[in-house]
Amino acid sequence: MSRRLRFAPSTRTHQGGGISVLAALTLILALMFTGLALDTGRLWMAKRELQRSADMAALAAARYTGCGTTALQASQAAQNALSKNNLTGYTLTVQRGVAGVEAATRYNAFTPQDSELSNAAQVTVRQSVPSSIMAGGLLDDSMTLLQATATAKGGPPAATFSIGSFASITQNQANFINALFRGILGNSSLNLGVAALTDLAGTSINLAALQAAAGAATIEELLNRQVPLSQLLQWLATSSPSATAASSLSQLGSVSLNSGLTVRLRDVLNVQVPASTATASVDINVLDLVQTSLLVGKGKGLINIGLNIAGVGGISLNLLNPPKIAVGPAGKSLSGAWCTEAKSAQFSLKVGLNVNLVVAALDMALYVDTLQTAGRLSQLAISPGNNTGDFSVASDIIVIRLNDAKTADGSNRANVSVLGISLVGIDLKLPLLSASNASAPFVVQSASDMPRSVATQGVGSGTLAGLLGDGTTIKFVVLGFLPFDLSWLQGVVTAPLKLIADLLVEPLLQLFGFDIGLVKVRLIDIDAAKPVLIL
Repeated sequence: MSRRLRFAPSTRTHQGGGISVLAALTLILALMFTGLALDTGRLWMAKRELQRSADMAALAAARYTGCGTTALQASQAAQNALSKNNLTGYTLTVQRGVAGVEAATRYNAFTPQDSELSNAAQVTVRQSVPSSIMAGGLLDDSMTLLQATATAKGGPPAATFSIGSFASITQNQANFINALFRGILGNSSLNLGVAALTDLAGTSINLAALQAAAGAATIEELLNRQVPLSQLLQWLATSSPSATAASSLSQLGSVSLNSGLTVRLRDVLNVQVPASTATASVDINVLDLVQTSLLVGKGKGLINIGLNIAGVGGISLNLLNPPKIAVGPAGKSLSGAWCTEAKSAQFSLKVGLNVNLVVAALDMALYVDTLQTAGRLSQLAISPGNNTGDFSVASDIIVIRLNDAKTADGSNRANVSVLGISLVGIDLKLPLLSASNASAPFVVQSASDMPRSVATQGVGSGTLAGLLGDGTTIKFVVLGFLPFDLSWLQGVVTAPLKLIADLLVEPLLQLFGFDIGLVKVRLIDIDAAKPVLIL
């Protein structure tokens, strides 16, 4: 019986087949993980691109928050930004609201509030993309919903302005400013020279810097604080970029310590709140801020002004309404009110005149009465090298009149006496129409053009001394009826009036923004601060 030999299968052959299967499985797994990595990376890139688009849309929408803006404008701006980024197949949600700082955490927070009081916009963009690209999407045709949210704080361009002019400080203006400050603070030692006042007039700060100096959490908190005037002056000194201005502010702060005056910045600055990024960064003139703060702190009432001028008796300024500096955007609100409005001081200045003419004496008081003027920023367009705008100035009337210094009945009559006997009464009432809804356009090419004085157009100009010249009609009444020729008294009366006009009244009117026949608006700064992402 023959035996057949049997051979066992080769181990190496079996191992080779197993390795082939394992290699195939490994390749499949590698392809799957590669596809998964590609899908994950693709989804990550899609989410990143969607977030970038949402950021751009939020920055665009944030410009349409604040006074005079609508939710539709914000939504259209966001839509345009997404279209420029070539985004398709998305849904968009835009919310306007208030960006602030939480008191407990000190973190940025967004509170929806679709109104003109908004200062921020929150944008949510959703987009559906294929979940997988494996096998061209044949193995998985599901869709993944991606979502990106961005919040930006913004607002329209803003400007800072007031009624007045600090283009150049003359010696007469410096004398009056010091006398005014001394009268408000009740301190006779204060004396800021022309150079110091010029430096203050050339120095600016912004609300963000003041907020930091005050340690306030928000601009709104800073504006609402009622603080001693000396404290505000210390904040200004700390924030000032000029060492010379800081020294003058410290001197003012020391002098004001015993004044007892307090001030709230909300009463000094007409600021739309919540503050926009432009509102926080636009500059405010330091001298303007100091003068307005002193007048607001003093409040309505009489301010005695001590100036040594020959033939002049008492000088007093009866403040009827303090001025207000404006910080904010151009145009009108949806209700028709102006978004940003600066106001001049309303006052009545009395200058007593006592002129002795050997046997005769001239006893009278010159009064300068003003109504409160309002300047509104009607237009503002900012572009490199060509920033344009316009102010609308409300009606204002200045009245120059003579009153008997010894009477309190409001009679428009001064008195000339000879040997103590009242012989001649003098009447003078000179109304000066300054502006009636006048326009004050401006063009600013660079930041070096500011601060600047912008005058109303289409009205006259001149000087008070010129108006009190030979053409001035002054009525003389002799003992009530006697027809004596007293034309020679014309020069006697107008000479001291011209002197007072040059030394006191003219600098005062210019300081508060008035000129004969026009009003001057002090444009301090403009800013189109870019919206910023906050969340």
